[in-house]
Parts: sequence; structure tokens; C-alpha cells
Amino acid sequence: MNVLNGDLIRQADSYIDDDENHRMFSALGGRFFDQFGSDRGKISTQVRNLQRIACSATRFADIEDFVKNQMGKGHEHWRALGNDVLSQLSELRCHSGKLDVDPARQMALRLRLARGWVRVVVGEYLYRLALEQMGETP
Repeated sequence: MNVLNGDLIRQADSYIDDDENHRMFSALGGRFFDQFGSDRGKISTQVRNLQRIACSATRFADIEDFVKNQMGKGHEHWRALGNDVLSQLSELRCHSGKLDVDPARQMALRLRLARGWVRVVVGEYLYRLALEQMGETP
């Protein structure tokens, strides 16, 4: 059962598409490329895992826990990015509370926001990967 109505969906999508937010999320995607690069010309396993967890999670905290777990394993790339990732996720959590006070809708909003966020982050990462493969710079 989808607990989000059309208005809440539009508000969540509008937040992701807001020029300032989109630029901030894209910048993080660029930093992901700078940190992880490519895996023999393909998307980094770490980036793919972030995308997978964000798209399949049933709880928003699962995404946050994934990032913390990767940082805790001592991955230097995750340690360089982790706090900024967690900060952006925290903003998504906070924004869901501004859109609705119902706990079930907040959970659904957080997941919708996280999935929109990860599409922007990974989209920029993939764009940078394509530019590298074409021998261009951003």
C-alpha cells in the first residue's frame, strides 16, 4: 500500500529537483567519482552497492547504516566522503519531517527522497565516468 498521495510525491520530487539541492547532490556524485573512479572502466562496486541499498531498503536507516558500516571498515574513500553523505541523508530525513508528521508517511517520504538523491549522485558519477572514457574532462 502506497501511503504517499500525489501532493507529497510532488513535494518530495520538487525538493530533489530544486536547483540548489540538485547541484549539491551532483557535486557529491562528482566527489564519488574522484574518490572511487572506475572499476576497470565500469561503475565502482562501492557506488553500485550504495545505489542498490538505497533502492532496495525498507528503512531509511539501512542506508545510513550502510555508509557508517563502510566507514567503520576503514575504507579511506568512504571515510573521505562518509560524513558528507550522512549529512545529506540527515537533510533528507529532516525535510521529510517538514512535509508530513505522520510516521508511516515520513518513512515513505524518506525512502522516496533517498531514491531520488541516489539517482542524482550516481547519475553524476556515471556522467563523469563517461567523460573519462571519452577522454574529456567535466
